[in-house]
Amino acid sequence: MDELGGLMSRRLAAVPERPEGSRAWAWARLDALGAAYVEFARTEPGWFQTAFAATTSHAPVLPQESDAAPHPFLLLVRCLDDLTATGAVPAERRHGSEYAAWSAVHGLSHLLIDGPLRDLPEEEVQLALNTTLSVVSRGL
Repeated sequence: MDELGGLMSRRLAAVPERPEGSRAWAWARLDALGAAYVEFARTEPGWFQTAFAATTSHAPVLPQESDAAPHPFLLLVRCLDDLTATGAVPAERRHGSEYAAWSAVHGLSHLLIDGPLRDLPEEEVQLALNTTLSVVSRGL
């Protein structure tokens, strides 16, 4: 998770400068986060699969802040909170949206690394990624 969180943090830091707190800035950060998630899955499929392998616990364990790289889930929560703070996502639609956003990029990642989309040409991979990110954004 530290490796994934580190990559996601680097991609967030690379978002082109816009006025911090603007809607465009918040949307660009959400897209960068989703793209980094899929990038990690495709470039580090073993780590990705290990990080999300089933455990014996059935209770959800939400990550806490730590000195290590920010947890990917917390980065997603922050990006969604930024979208709400800028007025891009209505507050009444914010609750639980992290699960839908995460599910979309996680599902696409699995389809691309070990599912029926694993042999897509790179151009089609980018189309699938861009479409998924767009659908998530429109759904928020």
